[in-house]
Amino acid sequence: MKTRFFSAACQIKYIFCSNKSRLKEEVICFSILFLLLFCSVLSADVPMSDAELLPGKEVRITAPKTGKTFLLYVPVDYTDKRPFPVIFYYHGYRGAATTRMFRHITKGEGFIIVGMNYATDDYYKGHLPPTKTAPEKAFFHEVVALVSARLNIAMDYIFMGGYSQGGYSTTVLGEQLLDRLAGFLILGAGRRNVDMEPPPAELIRGHPVFYGAGELDDPHYPRAKRASGFYTEWGADVTFEAWPDETHSLSPKWSTKTKMREWLITYGPAKQVKSGFEKAQIAEKDRRLGEAFTLYAQIAEILPDTELCRTAKESATRLTTQAETQLDQLKKVRDKKPYAEVVKALEMFRNTYSKSVFAARATQLLSELLNAKADALEKRAHAAETQKNYARALQLYELYLTYFPEAERYPEVQKHVKNLKNKTGTK
Repeated sequence: MKTRFFSAACQIKYIFCSNKSRLKEEVICFSILFLLLFCSVLSADVPMSDAELLPGKEVRITAPKTGKTFLLYVPVDYTDKRPFPVIFYYHGYRGAATTRMFRHITKGEGFIIVGMNYATDDYYKGHLPPTKTAPEKAFFHEVVALVSARLNIAMDYIFMGGYSQGGYSTTVLGEQLLDRLAGFLILGAGRRNVDMEPPPAELIRGHPVFYGAGELDDPHYPRAKRASGFYTEWGADVTFEAWPDETHSLSPKWSTKTKMREWLITYGPAKQVKSGFEKAQIAEKDRRLGEAFTLYAQIAEILPDTELCRTAKESATRLTTQAETQLDQLKKVRDKKPYAEVVKALEMFRNTYSKSVFAARATQLLSELLNAKADALEKRAHAAETQKNYARALQLYELYLTYFPEAERYPEVQKHVKNLKNKTGTK
């Protein structure tokens, strides 16, 4: 895009330098084209409802309530079949929303990344007043709501981080959102309030905090070292990383000196797998097999090469075989056993496998069974009507309307009964 701006600017410069006798109207024409080009860049911002969210792509979105923009990166391995952790990244002093650092660190996989702008000039200019975070929190909450409405996000695994001013911002805003966050990543920064006004003890205790700074980054490295010590004293789960030979302007080799991706996986997907597996085991033990199956299936896809995910996949396969066998048995006996007995068995199966694809299949079988029973009764009523035994026909139709209100043909039968009553003068 910068190239397009540069080309347009050169065209205008050429008018003045190579042919001063050209008409002013031509200058104006090129200027208008330049302005339209600029406007086309601004129009790239789209509302969330119109955004095309594709794996491996980044879009710039305007939040309707705050009117602010943010960048949304969808990882290349994204699928809506499982929830993905999210990283909120805040840019440095006088910068602009970006996702570049964490797209590089994560290799574009496993994490939805949100590049945030600041909601207020105070934050944009680096003042970072802890007493004026209301607009920033409102923007954060709005973006979470917007993203979760379109993507399957893991609400318990939302991380916040930033570099330089973005890191200091995280120590202000993040500490006020501790109950919503799974961890901090404070890079090239210390702590805004140093050792004053520590975060709530019950929330910061055990909270994962990643600190990283270049060893030659003065004054931010000593500030980062000092701040990480304070977080440790307050009970946070702190990881500190010093990057050799790095200043505040990170070199291209910087990314080879950090274990940030491993840290993110440990406190994001790996923790998500462990927690989800435990929930799946409890659900299976309590005979909530549909919930257990769905959890196992989701977990298996998160870190497929790990032992726990392989075990989850085996568990999902086992429950699939079990559910398929039960459904096949119910299909075989549905015409051999009393209707009420089969319905009860299917409803029990559906409850056991609720929150899974198997519950939907049981619902479909129940619908087929109900409609078959309703159709048979309608056929008997129609036969009586054909024989002009209207009293018997109406009796059977009334049974249909009483016991099969969910049948597909219910509206048609209801209308037919009304017409038949009018025809026969029956009330």
